[in-house]
Amino acid sequence: MRSIYKIEILRGFESIGFKVSLVLGCGITLLQWITSVVPIALQQELYMNSDFAMCYPANVYNNWIGANTYLFSYLYFLLIPLLAALPYGSSFYSDIHHYFIQNICIRVEKKHYYIAKYLSVFLTGGITVVLPLIFNYMLTSALLPMIRPQAADYTSLIGIGSTFGDFFFKHPMQYVCVFAIIIFIAGGIYATYALIGTYYTENVFIVLSIPFIFVAFLNSIASLFGAPDWQSVFFLNPGYNGDRVLPIIVQTVGLAAISLYVFVVKGSKEDIC
Repeated sequence: MRSIYKIEILRGFESIGFKVSLVLGCGITLLQWITSVVPIALQQELYMNSDFAMCYPANVYNNWIGANTYLFSYLYFLLIPLLAALPYGSSFYSDIHHYFIQNICIRVEKKHYYIAKYLSVFLTGGITVVLPLIFNYMLTSALLPMIRPQAADYTSLIGIGSTFGDFFFKHPMQYVCVFAIIIFIAGGIYATYALIGTYYTENVFIVLSIPFIFVAFLNSIASLFGAPDWQSVFFLNPGYNGDRVLPIIVQTVGLAAISLYVFVVKGSKEDIC
């Protein structure tokens, strides 16, 4: 029984999709670093040589990709569902169409295969979307000082009234860690919707696109009702200035419950093996 969990997790992290997704994700975060952070770092010497007593120096927490909602930051958080699904989201589809699932179900109980599949897709999806952010954070910290941001400086999009705003200005690194965990969980959950998509389409590209399409639909609904706090492209972004505790809880818990029920509970009873 334990071997199926190990096999599925190893298959996920050794997949080509995992490497492709990491390259794409790191590519986006690298572009943000080159176009936004490097120019600021080059001006640091000017700041040090000038008498800017009232000007707070540029720092990591106000300039890394998770500090704002602009071009590359918006693009990255928009593509999180797709990046999360690429590593292993189509594996259930492949197992069915290559008749691998029949061989597995002969050797292990079907429910353990479904749980292992869900867990491996969740883990690969979550890790894939967090690693490029860590990559960008490390690159930015190599050029800019890791000093605490100041609310009075008004160089951060986050205010004291923002969600965890006071925590951000007192403990910025812990704030980043908290959102890394939230993004990991959300990315993992989004990836599992590719598993559900396998039941409804015979096209592997559609299977991989379903998490992105589904989340884009939810974002469109939120935008239609004028509720940006409920759009994942914003509420997952550490740099977003808004009230997002309820959206984070409702969407992560709600989407996780749906995917677990549809794939693990209901899906494991389907006559696929």
